[in-house]
Amino acid sequence: MSGPGIPARSERAVVQVKWPAWEDAAFYLQEPAAMYASIAAQRHAAPVYWYEPPGYPNGLWVLSKWEHQRHVGANPELFSSKYGFAIGDASDPATVVHQLPEWARHKIEEGNLSAAETRRAIAHGKLSMGDPNFESLMISDPPRHGQIRNVLMKALRPSLVRSLKGRIAEIADEFVAELEPGAETDFVTTVGRIPAALMTELIGVPRDMRERFIEMSSAQMQAITIDPNRDAAEAKRIQGLVEEFHHYCDELLAERRASGADGDDLASIIARSEFDGGPVPSGMAISYVHTFVNAGETTRSLLSFVALALAQYPDQRRLLVERPELIGNAVEETLRVYPLNWSGCRTATQELELGGQAIGKDDYVMMAYVSANRDEDVWDRPDDFDVTRSFDRDHQSFGYGEHSCPGALLARTDSTIIFERLLARFPDWELAGVAQRWANPFLQGLGTLPVRFGT
Repeated sequence: MSGPGIPARSERAVVQVKWPAWEDAAFYLQEPAAMYASIAAQRHAAPVYWYEPPGYPNGLWVLSKWEHQRHVGANPELFSSKYGFAIGDASDPATVVHQLPEWARHKIEEGNLSAAETRRAIAHGKLSMGDPNFESLMISDPPRHGQIRNVLMKALRPSLVRSLKGRIAEIADEFVAELEPGAETDFVTTVGRIPAALMTELIGVPRDMRERFIEMSSAQMQAITIDPNRDAAEAKRIQGLVEEFHHYCDELLAERRASGADGDDLASIIARSEFDGGPVPSGMAISYVHTFVNAGETTRSLLSFVALALAQYPDQRRLLVERPELIGNAVEETLRVYPLNWSGCRTATQELELGGQAIGKDDYVMMAYVSANRDEDVWDRPDDFDVTRSFDRDHQSFGYGEHSCPGALLARTDSTIIFERLLARFPDWELAGVAQRWANPFLQGLGTLPVRFGT
């Protein structure tokens, strides 16, 4: 999508619409109807637009259409992941530098960095776990990206995921058996805990360490989600838990290496794998472990949104009871309507044209997945929740291309089996209170979901 006749930056169209405040957590926490109306207005008027967030040193392009996002995902040579992956990476460095390790702070404070290099320093710093030589899956490009990803995919290979179906069903039955019919139940902390239980088991964490391990690894997720409003005391608390998480992971991997590392758990796979001719570096190994834990936490959010949707649309839930073969499709529809990941960012590697707009070399480009998932050119009745919907063209909730979610198959398998077991035991449930949703400019989830299962 490049060629002659590209308009100069000064000629870029400015369309008077109510811009979504993509950088502001409050935008995502407003009433969903208002948020989606704002997003739709922008998508219709200016599907590729130049947005300048208040307080940010530079603007960025926001892509709202499915076709433009797929083009970006399919062409990593044109849109690099090296220079940031989230809108927060483009923040004013002065507002986030206290959340970064010393080496990253020093690099930024020295100055002489371009806007893209500054984003790289912020993104690399928050992912690095203090190691300036750390390489991350999220901010790497092919072919290096594939080399880093290959170790992780040994623990997520389709044959292994398929072999887990029986174990997933066993864990689901254990949790479902503890539910009390007719009593108010928080779905998030009951059924929603199943994926985390499974993921810690797959990592190789002993059961008596499960809860503490999840707490420590959740802090790692907070650490990589740069928040300009996070104060120094909270940043210090998070950093303490992150350090404890890293220490535990190092001990777990050392134990596996000492015992021969012959299992199929992630810790054993990492311990016996090679990278660049040697053992997998500590920082990279910890990032693989964290990816697994994060997959459990995001799947918990997915399960919770499925439960919310089926409480809000009881006719759809009854349809799944009658036709359980549609449960997998209901998971896809939930991912489309309630995306867990709002967006993803890339940096243009050259001047090009997209949607009639001139994208400059090193311009930051944000793919608004939340908008593409309701693109009228792709989805009929995009605002309706319909478990019978066709997915001939996939939603954007797992991304696309090189950086698509490595745990997508496991998340889909988990969610489908869990709801098969839950609906077989409890075909009816209703909301028992108001769901509490949390959101930041990168992710969303449910903090609580009070429900009452039928007797």
